[in-house]
Amino acid sequence: MKYSLTLDSLVPFMKKLIWIFLAGFIFSCQVQESELPLDNNEDESFVFEFEDEDDSARKKTVGDLGPTVIPSGVKPCATTTYDLFAGKKNDVGSVTIANDDKYLYVTYFTTKSFNKLHLWFGHSLSDLPRNPAGIPIIGHFFLKADAKGKNQYTFKISFTDLEKRKIKCGNKLIFVAHAEVGRESAFGGPTQIPGSNRWAYYMTHTLSCCDGGGDDNHPDPGPGLQVAYAKANWVFVADGCNAVNPECLPGLGIANTRWGWAINVTGTIGAFYDIWASADGNDINNGTKIGRLTVEYTTWQINGLPTAIGSITYQLNDGWVMQSLNLYTGDLRPTSSNPEDYGKTVVFPGGASTYSHNINFINYDESNDGVWFIAQAIVRQINP
Repeated sequence: MKYSLTLDSLVPFMKKLIWIFLAGFIFSCQVQESELPLDNNEDESFVFEFEDEDDSARKKTVGDLGPTVIPSGVKPCATTTYDLFAGKKNDVGSVTIANDDKYLYVTYFTTKSFNKLHLWFGHSLSDLPRNPAGIPIIGHFFLKADAKGKNQYTFKISFTDLEKRKIKCGNKLIFVAHAEVGRESAFGGPTQIPGSNRWAYYMTHTLSCCDGGGDDNHPDPGPGLQVAYAKANWVFVADGCNAVNPECLPGLGIANTRWGWAINVTGTIGAFYDIWASADGNDINNGTKIGRLTVEYTTWQINGLPTAIGSITYQLNDGWVMQSLNLYTGDLRPTSSNPEDYGKTVVFPGGASTYSHNINFINYDESNDGVWFIAQAIVRQINP
């Protein structure tokens, strides 16, 4: 019996050869890895073989947000927990991101068992190692570990090493945590990494500064006195919906439980913000609205530098006066919840109901995240 080779008969055969070659190549790139120092620049081009995921399947990614796992003996001042999803949407554990005043801890936990772990974090997803198709190159993640057979593993990074990457407390970071769980690829968090046509998730966490006094709601201002803040769109505590962030506002992570708001705006403005006294837990239902803060400014080129010029006015309602006022006005994101660190303090021994401060700072919005204001006062009622 004779056999003849034709182009049509060769095509399936050649396809099989190509897939066998590619499979062998991908396997050969899965080299043994261990946890690497933060500044490691090892060149690995390994891209994990993520499966395609359509939008309808992504919407079904739901877990139980836990468990929260903290290393033994660690007492963090900020904690964020995400589910660990394998095979696109199967909840197989959690990733807990936490920090105290010296270290950042990222703890992987699974109900099964791990193989290799990969961790990347930074200020922006634009810095995430990717291939031309936008798929994360986990071989280029700067923290790695072989956790074969383990169900828990913690990456511990000192603030000294974080500073080498220009990361400090108060920064909101993006984390991409990858794990091999059995034969499946797993990621922490439910949010799809944009710009990639394959499924891969990311998380966020704001590094708390663990300020002294940050664990107190507020020091007692004295008999008959109350603490008051202009209410805005950021809280001092970390991100997350909880008892100290009931409105689920973005958080600066510069305090643990201390209440208070920061104003973040872009562009020239003329805006009003309500002033609330004793709004413990960032809950206005606990406080009293006692006045209004007015912020007005524009920008000018002065000596070739963009400069913000305007005013910020703290005005209390009838029946209220302030004993002191602390103001933060600047381009950079606040890094302390302590009013003594805001930069502008005014004392009114006899009490005052209004105060206006001129805004004038150069290099407007140099960080490209808007400009920031905080207005805090110690107030009291008169003729209650």
